[in-house]
Order: sequence, then C-alpha cells, then structure tokens
Amino acid sequence: MSEKIRITRIETASVSIPYKFPWRNRHTEERGYPMTHLETTVLKVHTDAGIVGLGETRGKGARKVVAERFEPFLKGRDALQIERVLTDLEEAVGRSGAFGGIDFALHDIAGKALGVPVYQLLGGKVRDRVPLVWTLAYRSSVEQVAETRQRVAEGFTHAVKMKVGVKGDLEHVLAVAEAAGGAPLRPDDNQGHDRETALRQFRVLKEKGVPLELLEDPSPSNWDDYQMLAEALDVGISVHAGWSSLKDIGDLIRANKPGIRCVNVTFAQWGIRRTAQIAGALECAGIGWSMGTSHESGIKTAAALHTGVAVRNRLYPADVLGPMLFVDDVLAGPLDMGGGYGTPPDGPGLGIELDEEVLRKYAVQD
Repeated sequence: MSEKIRITRIETASVSIPYKFPWRNRHTEERGYPMTHLETTVLKVHTDAGIVGLGETRGKGARKVVAERFEPFLKGRDALQIERVLTDLEEAVGRSGAFGGIDFALHDIAGKALGVPVYQLLGGKVRDRVPLVWTLAYRSSVEQVAETRQRVAEGFTHAVKMKVGVKGDLEHVLAVAEAAGGAPLRPDDNQGHDRETALRQFRVLKEKGVPLELLEDPSPSNWDDYQMLAEALDVGISVHAGWSSLKDIGDLIRANKPGIRCVNVTFAQWGIRRTAQIAGALECAGIGWSMGTSHESGIKTAAALHTGVAVRNRLYPADVLGPMLFVDDVLAGPLDMGGGYGTPPDGPGLGIELDEEVLRKYAVQD
C-alpha cells in the first residue's frame, strides 16, 4: 500500500467499571483502600481513510493529556509509519501510559488497512495461543482456596500466581498450594520483603514440597540478591524491569545473573512494538519474558494476545486476565480466554469492536 493514511483526530471515552470483588495487594494495603473499579480511557484514533484504531490508557486526567499533548502532535501523521511515529512521539512527548495506547491504535489501523490481524504485522504466529497464569489478590484463605479450585478446574494449571507480602502469608500459600492440586505457584512479593525474610519464607515452602514455578520480585530490586535467592532456593526469579527506561533491560542483561529467568514486561506502558523489541533483546541473553497486567479492558488484553503469539522468545504464562476481573467489558464480544489460554482474534487489526452501550453505561468525566 503506497497511500498514506493520515491521523485526523483522537476521540476519548473514560469509563469506570466495577471489579467482581475488591482487588487488594501489598500496595493497596499500604494506602489503606482496595481497587474497586477499572478506571480506563478508550482511545479512538480517526484517520482520513475512515479507519478508526482502538487503544486504551489509564491514569488521572488521561483525556486531557491526550487532547493537549498527544493529539496535536499526531494529527496529520501517517498512521502506517508506526516506528517513525512512535520514535518521534517518545522524543517530543515522552512515554506515559498513553504511549502504549497510541501504539495499540496504530497497529489496529495498519492491520485494518492491510486486511490482516496484528499478529501478522509482527511476522505471524510462533504459537497459537498465550498461556495464562491465574492471579489471586489478597482475600481470606477460604476465598482464595475456593477461587483456586475453580480456576484450576477451568484449566488454569500452568501456574497460580498469588500476591504475598503481608502477615499470615505462609498459611495462605500452603492452603492455596493444596487447592491447586499440583499446579505450581508463582508468589508475587511486589518487593515486599528484605532478602533474608524472603529467603526464610520461601525456604519453608520448598521444605514443605510446594511446587514453585517462579518467584516474582521477591525483594527490593538487586540483581545480586535475586541471584542468591535463585541459587539458595533452586527456583527461577521473575522481575519487573524496563518500567522507566530501556536502560533497565540493558543493565539486567549486562549483570549476567542466570537465576533471573523471566522479565515481566510492563506491556501497558511499552505497547506492542517496544514489547516485542524488549523480548527480542532478552532472548539474546537467554532470558524469557512474560506480560504483566495493569488491570485493563479487552482492548489492551487483545493487543497483549496478538503480541504474545508472535514473539519467539520463551513466553512464561502471562497474567493479562483483563476482562475476567470485572463485571463488564467495553468489547462487543468476549475474547477467547478459556482453558488457561488466551487466543487473539483473527479479524483485521486487533479484531475487536466496542460496545457503545457499555461506554455510555459506565461513562465518567475525568
């Protein structure tokens, strides 16, 4: 296709959709209240070809930021020149959460223009579907056990991820491990313990025969501490890296710590293209990758599934559960996320459509 497709305007719609139950983790406990609603902003990037690309971003004042900073820069740009537009956008505006949302929309436009799903833009599928890990929030032990049994029965057997880092965790973890029926656990400490406390806690789990897939952020970020924990516990470490800059990824690769086996890429911030680039760099160092949730609607989840099936590097089960956590979703039809796997739509672009009634029902002014 030789014609340019120019961006004409960006339409935004903010919604607040309730969680199925209040979401609690170490961070919500520290601030004193749980997350009760998904507060997100849908982006509709319009073009002179009549193609509309869908994206999503979060954060206070997202509509204002998009209108004042992103839209003026993007108007008139060729939506098909994804890399050039994103590079210029990073330099001119910076990379906030809206950067990832624009990335999703540009890929959606390109796929629709070419009549192919986004995963084809990335080179096609290297796997047919994305393995998913079910994530447990802080709840009572009885609730966590019931939820674990339900989700394992549904096929979430790759691993069960649970938030840890508060008093009484050990009893909860042991109860969940029994309910998981042999499915490995991925405790996510959110850097809640110092090295010695983490070592003591997780050593008890090993001694009691709890199968561990990975330990996620078991102590405040320190590559040497992570390597020590990996060696002492004989289990791989998953870390969040690249949150603020690509330099984090370079630092991790140069550190050469084989105990760090997985990087949980902040997909919502980086978008499709940068996430694929990060995963490729990690592959060169023999480090696998996964995609972490920022609690998103079906738009961002669909983008994650397209990325997950198309990137070659070893993909650890991802917790991009998105719409499964909320009472409703902005998409007109559900994504295929059954049996512990997520499969991207095969339609052009992201292959999704919005439910405008849902947008009206949960609309908010931010």
